[in-house]
Amino acid sequence: MTKNRLLAQIGLVLTTLAWGATFVLVKDSLEYAKPFTFIFFRFIIATLTILPFILLKKEKLSKFFRNFNSNEIKGGIICGFLLYAGYAFQNFGLDITIPSKSAFITSISVLIVPIILIFYKKEKISYNLWISILIVVAGLYLLIEPGSLINQNTKYGNEAFLPNIGDLLTFGCAVFFAMHIIAQSDIVKNKINLIRFFIAQCLSVSIFAGISALIFNEPSVLWNHPEINTLYLSLMINGMIATTFAIFMMIWAQKILTAGETAVIFSLEPIFAVLFSIFMGVESFGILKWLGGIMVVLAVIYYSLSSNK
Repeated sequence: MTKNRLLAQIGLVLTTLAWGATFVLVKDSLEYAKPFTFIFFRFIIATLTILPFILLKKEKLSKFFRNFNSNEIKGGIICGFLLYAGYAFQNFGLDITIPSKSAFITSISVLIVPIILIFYKKEKISYNLWISILIVVAGLYLLIEPGSLINQNTKYGNEAFLPNIGDLLTFGCAVFFAMHIIAQSDIVKNKINLIRFFIAQCLSVSIFAGISALIFNEPSVLWNHPEINTLYLSLMINGMIATTFAIFMMIWAQKILTAGETAVIFSLEPIFAVLFSIFMGVESFGILKWLGGIMVVLAVIYYSLSSNK
């Protein structure tokens, strides 16, 4: 294993840590800002956060932006749309379901990645994939505990623990995130500047989210709410850490690692989400939920490892 590959793998672990740790923050923020509005501000902050790093390249801003090439612009728009769609489905789903369940369903994207590649490359579906899918379905059944409300001592309503439309929306998020992993993996292999590509992608997400907010006539942010500081904190953490750091690290790592290797590491995200949910006291987990979650993670790790032999 080369030093760069090891650093790329460590970087993606930190990315999943950042994403897993922010599920609760995003869930709470949606009380003060609607999903599209939240996405708009999050990615605007991410774009502004990356700008100072251009100065480290000792290059004039005017020259830096004039050097945008077609791969950076087209790739940024394509990946930006997929990322926008993924976060839209995730945020609307998270507004209804609970953070840990959202994280586990989102992790299904690492199984959707090989399915898309099968149709993309016309590859035969292996028995390892079918085994993994069956284990994931069983794990999710235990995770959502249909008809059960054993976790009633939490800050979220009981309905969030039952199978709901939020879970279905979150699955849509998993599909778009899987498409994003594959598309970005292909694009970063071309000759691109990582910062310009990142900026094009983040601005695309903000534009798509802003237009969507106007179309669906989302109400303005509750700026006068007595607990609005929660939203400020969440936007800063999600914009600067869970977007600027995490996604830029993902872009850099995917120049070194394959989409399959990326998927392996992303399977850790639900584990981090559960740990932070428990740490912050917003959820408690029964034995069946833990078993279901472990089954999902083991399934995605099993397939990813078996497919890379």
